[in-house]
Amino acid sequence: MGTGLTIEPDELRYRHDPEAAAAAPEAYERLINNVLEGDQTNFTHWSELSASWHFIDAIQAAWSQEPNMPTYPAATMGPQAAFDLLARDGREWFWQPHRVQMAD
Repeated sequence: MGTGLTIEPDELRYRHDPEAAAAAPEAYERLINNVLEGDQTNFTHWSELSASWHFIDAIQAAWSQEPNMPTYPAATMGPQAAFDLLARDGREWFWQPHRVQMAD
């Protein structure tokens, strides 16, 4: 114990006894039991699901209005669009190797 950050290996041993393992419910059995007991912890309410789809729909609509994302081959500095994006705000890439080719 102290102020340093150290990691010590340890061995985790965990064993069910065979009867306990056999008596443990399967995943769907637990969910069905939750339904029968009225426990909604593992289920999403319709209002939450609807709200999440509004979020996804907004993203999808924005993506459909934008032109395709420029692609580029491996081992290149990427498309010119990456440089243009930074140049709009008067910025540039910090790392600019001289021997790497541009993609386009």
